[in-house]
Amino acid sequence: MKDTEADGGYLAFDTRFRKCPDEPNVLDWTVGLRRYRDDIEDDPGKLLASLTGFLAQPGYVPEDEDDWYFDVFDMRSQHAYQAFQVLVEDADLVAKALKVDGLSEEFGALAHLDRMWVDPSVRGRGIGLRLMREAQQTLGRSGLLVVLKAHPDGEKVPNTALLKLAAYYQSDEQLGLKPVSKRKRPGWLVGAWHEPIVNENDITFFYLD
Repeated sequence: MKDTEADGGYLAFDTRFRKCPDEPNVLDWTVGLRRYRDDIEDDPGKLLASLTGFLAQPGYVPEDEDDWYFDVFDMRSQHAYQAFQVLVEDADLVAKALKVDGLSEEFGALAHLDRMWVDPSVRGRGIGLRLMREAQQTLGRSGLLVVLKAHPDGEKVPNTALLKLAAYYQSDEQLGLKPVSKRKRPGWLVGAWHEPIVNENDITFFYLD
């Protein structure tokens, strides 16, 4: 990767929302690390890393078969479909992990962190956790339940790799992510993001070593 300062450019994080055309209570979002060029007017920024997902805020979360919620999850990805299954089939495990009596009493909105991607040229710099903190600051609100699967690249990934990546995500205490069940649902994590936490060490721009 070329040196951004020598090229007259810079790296910056941003979050972009897009209204779901068929569901007014759903927003699709992307947190990205983008490379901008000073010498290009209206530069849209080249993505170097991204975290994508959706936010649903109908005033409740699914704890049983729910056609509306199922459609919201099912239209997106296989991981999203599996996330719905986790929430419905393992609601008791999710509540236990988050130390609440019941999901419906505690949460009224849901965010699924669907896919993370980091360009090989900038890996190993903690960018994945930073993307998640950016999402937490932007999405955090009272009654928000967060669900995601720690899943490295590849289709057939051993459980040990899922658990290793999940432990990495859990290493950031600010995110407050908890395992649903290491035995039954390896890699699946949930969190309660009740407020938009601002990390004073996270600035808009990103500098390579």
